[in-house]
Amino acid sequence: MKTLNDLKAGLSAESLARIDKKVSEMRLESQLYKLREALDRTQREQAAAMGIAQPSVVAIESRGEDLKIATLKRYVEALGGQLTIGVNMPGGEHVDFTL
Repeated sequence: MKTLNDLKAGLSAESLARIDKKVSEMRLESQLYKLREALDRTQREQAAAMGIAQPSVVAIESRGEDLKIATLKRYVEALGGQLTIGVNMPGGEHVDFTL
């Protein structure tokens, strides 16, 4: 039985890069959904809080890494939260930015 590492070893660098990109997109999609659900808020309620239509919330939640920071900030603020972005520097220092 092959392991995941065995399967990945047979893939090209391009294939691995595409897989990594898709995994990143899926993680963000999942996180936005989890934030909204943690507050027991429907997509329709989230849309009303943002002043947009419900299908727009679906689009935001499914954009993955193509989501603009301004849109993410608006989404989080409509949940009552505050968006921060953290940077891990090469020397190990961590810097947070509040948007």
